[in-house]
Amino acid sequence: MFGYNKKKENKQPPEFLVLVEKWDSFLKKIEARFNESLFPAEEAVLDQLEEGNYDMNSNMTAWSGIKAQLLQLADKIETTFVTKVKPQMLEYIEPWELIEQEQKGVKLKESFRPKLQRIEIILEGKVAQKYYDYAIEFLNQDFHCTQCGGKLEIKKDIFRSHYVVCNYCNSTNTFTPSNKITELRWVVDQIAKYKALKEWDEKEAARKTCKAIRSPKEANDFTKLKHAYDNWETKEKAFWTKYFTERAEYVSDYKDTIAHDVKVKMELFFYDDRKRSELQY
Repeated sequence: MFGYNKKKENKQPPEFLVLVEKWDSFLKKIEARFNESLFPAEEAVLDQLEEGNYDMNSNMTAWSGIKAQLLQLADKIETTFVTKVKPQMLEYIEPWELIEQEQKGVKLKESFRPKLQRIEIILEGKVAQKYYDYAIEFLNQDFHCTQCGGKLEIKKDIFRSHYVVCNYCNSTNTFTPSNKITELRWVVDQIAKYKALKEWDEKEAARKTCKAIRSPKEANDFTKLKHAYDNWETKEKAFWTKYFTERAEYVSDYKDTIAHDVKVKMELFFYDDRKRSELQY
């Protein structure tokens, strides 16, 4: 009668609140399915490594398929909101009032990526370690001294040629890795990252804290942001130092490049970001 918009008159009608409850319930179910799928995924990939006779290529293909399924759950959040939730809610509220409900889905979807990234470090690290242990055992089966025939043992450096002294006759033997072993040198990277998981968690937490601080409007307010960046820098450097140190334990060629490698990664993953932020100081 007075030209009021019915949607504005009832900002939160019962029908809309019912839809909100359904949307919240849907998000909880998706989150539960995602979390519950992580552990079985780890078991499946580890089991597949043995069943596939330690074929790393097929193993990583299997993991890629599982990861794709997990990411589909994240995509389902946006699809469901756009095609089902949004049209129904717009029958009772204005478009701008949908922001809060849409953000629920966006935040949940964004939370999946770091979880998936972390489980990937764990899973690929365990697979790589399992493969490495298998490779050591396999190589040692047929490695004997060329002089006395005594059994020789390789403990590390399986990706490069090196000398092994026989414990029986003290003669020196040369170990030369096969092309297949050399091509799989990348497994060391996965093992090293997994062994630096604690440092990874700490640097990710520091990065997240730093990014959550809004850029201050006044110069005097930058103390909090500066301290956050200092902490992030410490944690980031600790992670890369741990990572490259662990990597060098498996490939001795890397021992002389640890400091340089850490510097390169810090430039790539931290210093450029801090420089961009300091331009706003």
